[in-house]
Amino acid sequence: MDLDIINRIAAYLGWCIILCLITLTCEAQSAQLHEVTVNSDNDAYLFINQDQYYTNGIAFSYRKLRNTKYLRRNEVKEVWALSLGHKLYNAYNGYSELQFMDRPFTAYLYVRGTNTKFYKNESALSFSAEVGVYGKWAFGEQMQRGFHHLFGFYQINGWEYQLKDNATLDMRMAYSRLLARSASGKTDLQATSRVSVGLNQSYIGVGPILRLGKTNALYETAFYNNRLSSGAKVPKKERYFYYWPMVFYRLYDASIQGGMLLHDKGPVIFGIEPWVISQLLGFTYAHNQFSIDAHLQFNTKEVKSTATAHQYGSITLGYSF
Repeated sequence: MDLDIINRIAAYLGWCIILCLITLTCEAQSAQLHEVTVNSDNDAYLFINQDQYYTNGIAFSYRKLRNTKYLRRNEVKEVWALSLGHKLYNAYNGYSELQFMDRPFTAYLYVRGTNTKFYKNESALSFSAEVGVYGKWAFGEQMQRGFHHLFGFYQINGWEYQLKDNATLDMRMAYSRLLARSASGKTDLQATSRVSVGLNQSYIGVGPILRLGKTNALYETAFYNNRLSSGAKVPKKERYFYYWPMVFYRLYDASIQGGMLLHDKGPVIFGIEPWVISQLLGFTYAHNQFSIDAHLQFNTKEVKSTATAHQYGSITLGYSF
């Protein structure tokens, strides 16, 4: 079977699973121990006729609530997660000539495992390990050509200059904590930090999170994909806007610099801008078993080339059971 056809079938199947779950009319269960989510990133969501840099991403995740008998006295919940994802990168457009390329063509296929603990003081600590591959192993050219053919977009050119095949391993840590909440409970402020060390992404980032609207505590909010519950009490409905700026200091980015351990990284590589500011503006709605998040992300310049700052949209659908 042609690989383009396989890619289309996989994409259709993933969306059909989510749509079938959403159309279920059963009442919310008393215990919701599992959750599945699908996330889609694309710069086309901004409706500004843009197709560049980090141009498309899709990820499927499964989460499971650990049995409460294993929790320590100060812990509220522990959640295990497994994610499978794919990311596409290209230059200022998908039909770039070599002399005009301002970012490498490449794709990244990965699997990530994460363990997150939520504490009574409304803090969260997570550790994750991620393995992935770049280059032809990630089937970026086939997926982008198939996607453009499916929707009648322009012909792709430039993948002959993609990064060399490369395997990566990253270890990551994230910590968040509530700083303040209004008396009405409709506004809260958090602090968060991120650290990644590995062959793909090495960075450290810090920033605040501001939420406005109907929110839940950090240990039962859709913001952290954590509305799972082992008891009869289902987390309350959530409906809020949020603003999340982050400042990153970056040491390595394999999607721009190529494989860290490779001598021949590819015909087109660049250095990275070490300091990057990322800003997210979003809205989240969650009720009973369903959740949806939509946000826009604005990043400052990431590549030491003629490449400009970048922005894209993201949509995540979740179903717990």
